[in-house]
Amino acid sequence: MTPEELAHFASDVRLFSPEDIDRLHRVLFRLQEAAISFTPSALQREYNAIFPEGHVSTQYDDACLQWLLDLLETDPDIPLNEKFLDVLQEANIVLTTDGTSTDAATDYEEGRNSRVGSYISMPVRPATPDSIDSINEDDPLWQQAVALDNRKLASQALEQWRHKLQLQRAAYLEYEDPAMNAVADSLYLRNLARKVLSHWRNTVVEIRQLDNVADGFRMRRDAASSLKNWTLATREMLFVKIRDERVLRKTLGKWQERTANLREMEVAAADVRDRQALENALMKMVAKRSQIRQAETQAVLVYQGNLSRKMLQTWLVQLDHIRLNERRAEAAADYFASKHTLQKWREKARLRIEEKKAIEARKHILSFTYFHKWRAATKKSKEVKYSESYKIMRRKVKMNIARTALNVWREKATQMRQMNVTAQEFRARKDVENARRTAHGAIIIMYNKTEQMQEANVRADGLFRKNLIERLEIFGSNWLVPTRQILENQRKADEYRSTRTASYAVQMLRNWRNAAFRTKRLEEDADVLFHRNEKKRALGFLQAWRQASTRSRREEAVREASLVPATPAARRSQLLASTTPAYTPAIGLFGKDIGAVEEEEE
Repeated sequence: MTPEELAHFASDVRLFSPEDIDRLHRVLFRLQEAAISFTPSALQREYNAIFPEGHVSTQYDDACLQWLLDLLETDPDIPLNEKFLDVLQEANIVLTTDGTSTDAATDYEEGRNSRVGSYISMPVRPATPDSIDSINEDDPLWQQAVALDNRKLASQALEQWRHKLQLQRAAYLEYEDPAMNAVADSLYLRNLARKVLSHWRNTVVEIRQLDNVADGFRMRRDAASSLKNWTLATREMLFVKIRDERVLRKTLGKWQERTANLREMEVAAADVRDRQALENALMKMVAKRSQIRQAETQAVLVYQGNLSRKMLQTWLVQLDHIRLNERRAEAAADYFASKHTLQKWREKARLRIEEKKAIEARKHILSFTYFHKWRAATKKSKEVKYSESYKIMRRKVKMNIARTALNVWREKATQMRQMNVTAQEFRARKDVENARRTAHGAIIIMYNKTEQMQEANVRADGLFRKNLIERLEIFGSNWLVPTRQILENQRKADEYRSTRTASYAVQMLRNWRNAAFRTKRLEEDADVLFHRNEKKRALGFLQAWRQASTRSRREEAVREASLVPATPAARRSQLLASTTPAYTPAIGLFGKDIGAVEEEEE
């Protein structure tokens, strides 16, 4: 309700008479006691029901009822009784049990004059000298009579009240109230139960904190032991791998040195053997040719010497035996011609034989050279085949190792996912328990606060009564009516205070529920952000693992290409060593339940 509307309703209520304001208050009080919702029909029915009690008739367009209905429709969210009390407070009007009194002046006479036309059903009495309406209240005699009557009534009331007060005080001194004793016992038991409950709650909180500390210590110790075991196992596997690599590197270096030496020795022996064979063949050919040339020279010299001697002898005996010499000369010429022809033929035959021998030697040298080249090509093809088979076998072994590692990683990821789901369920259960515990604590706190307020009100009422009794001992005995009125006012104030307390408790519960909801939303956002960061972290680890595996695969491929054995025996031994469990660290890495390496057919 805005301040302008509140001021408007306050200005309207100042025009009502105390009886009208008291009637409106009774209407609201009856509806609140009967727990009936404030509706226009209920207000009109209760307002019509109150009028016969006061012997006053009403109409449908009554100004008080219309004002109350307007107040009901102004701000439906606020209860009608609270708005009514706020309007009375704004108008400086105080409610009492003997009527309505105000701290400030009210204009209800003007309001009554302005509403005269609305009370058509009220009887109008004529003003006569004997009637009460003809009395002039400003008359000094009337005022003196009223003052005397008031003093006489006050003295009688004070005497009666003093006598009753003395009797009541004596009765109070002799009377022991069992209800108050029961209230005191219940209060003591309630305080004792509250202390026991608070002690039990503190003990439970302390035990829970100790359990949390123990769980955290146990988890840290288990994590440290697991990390230590994993570090030792990883270090041992790394040492074994480094040792194997060093042994393989040393063996491979020795094998490469010996292979290089053997190759150099084989090349040197082949060169020496080829050179020696060529030198021997050339030496034989040169010696043979020199022998042939010497034989030819000697034959020519012998032939020339014999020919010269024979010609000289023939010339010397020519004179005597010309005919015989002619015949002999012809015979010798024929003989030497045939002999020279035979020598030429023999020389040609020898040259043909030497050419055949040279061709055979050349064929032998070419066949020997081709045989060496064929053997080298065959050896190279075998080395290529062995290298390809070795690389294929190593690739299969690495694929099996990677497949086993990927399966183990998937199992670990599944286990981690299940553990995360279990942790989320446990966290949700804990959140529900914490919310239930918070609500229970809030209810207990509100109940304790209400009990404390009621106890404080009871004590304040007792103290007020005691002070009132002690203060009013000097007056008369007519004190019971105002005391009852005061008690009634206090009861109404307590009811109003309880209503305010209930609304405050509802508001606090609503605030706590909103705070719990906000806390839950923040925890859910934190969980989502945590899972998102964990997912990003896992993806980063997976990407780094893939890059590292690709890099290591490339490095191993380069190293294997440079470390492939050349001899068949070394290659077979390395292939056999690569398929044994001592070479593949899968069983040592991932457990004993993983099977052996399976080969894939490409």
